[in-house]
Amino acid sequence: MEYHNLIIKFFAGEISDSELVHLKSWLEKDPENRRIFDAENELWQEAGSQSNIGAYDNDSAWINISGGAGLGADNPKPVVIMGKAKFRILVAAATIFALVTFGSVTLWLTSEKSLRQLSGGITRITTNEGEKSRISLPDSSQILLNAGSTFQYDRKFNLSDRMVKLMGEAYFDISTNPQKPFVVELDKMTVTATGTRFNVFSFSNENRVETTLEEGIIHVSVKGGEPVEVKAGQQVVYFVKSGEVLIRDVNPDTYTSWKENMLRFHDTPFEEVLRRIGRKYNVTFEVSNRELFDLTYTATFIDESIEDVMQMLKTVSPITYRIYYRTSASDKQYRKPKIVVGKRKSNI
Repeated sequence: MEYHNLIIKFFAGEISDSELVHLKSWLEKDPENRRIFDAENELWQEAGSQSNIGAYDNDSAWINISGGAGLGADNPKPVVIMGKAKFRILVAAATIFALVTFGSVTLWLTSEKSLRQLSGGITRITTNEGEKSRISLPDSSQILLNAGSTFQYDRKFNLSDRMVKLMGEAYFDISTNPQKPFVVELDKMTVTATGTRFNVFSFSNENRVETTLEEGIIHVSVKGGEPVEVKAGQQVVYFVKSGEVLIRDVNPDTYTSWKENMLRFHDTPFEEVLRRIGRKYNVTFEVSNRELFDLTYTATFIDESIEDVMQMLKTVSPITYRIYYRTSASDKQYRKPKIVVGKRKSNI
């Protein structure tokens, strides 16, 4: 059927404007159509991880998805995807309700307004929240630095070695040089590559450190332990509090979608959801009821404004919110917007 091609093209980012309208019309015709879409959204990650290399075959993908989703089953696990403004509401309230599960020498600015500091032969690039920065290294490696992150290397880079340090999140596209391995030093993890593409997530206020390999092979060691070989489509996760190390198969697109200005959550705790939203949109959150931290979300946001994101969260969960756009009363300088989140009262 035509609709399964439209769904696959939507998640592959290849759908045209006219096809987008057609897909929306199909979703609105029948609640069963929305259920199929919901199931596909969640299983897209699994289907993608099974086809990391080569072209993606639409028919095979749909067979895998529809079979795995149990489209004839009584209790699918519904999720919601949130997209462009003209295609914002994709599922009805009846389906999305179940989403909730209770001293520098030189300073200069890049086009992304990230701050570059040169001091004692060390180059340090820092992005503010709400910003990203592209970095070209002397060895032709390319780095995309996510919001609220710091990347550092010294003047010996590509001379005696290729060592860098990261705090935050970055996507690495590393030029090949087996004689000089590329080493990323994190607080709790070290990643070594000779030429490949991978994503690293390592914020000091998060309970985990993640390295996700998109292509090639890397070696990862945790807290000075023995290096472990990681292959394309695999992820190494270190849980800071428990000390547990997990190696799992994933769809790398899920963890690199921020490069395309997307936010993806998969059974993500509400507290982490707010931190990630805060970094992306440069806002702060104040939560008045800690019971809300029991919520988890599975959702995808694509190029949404902060107002739209918060409205969607309100639609699918028992929260209220208010956005305060602030300036300093004394000098009128800009301050981050603050979003106060509370628990919505039950109508029952």
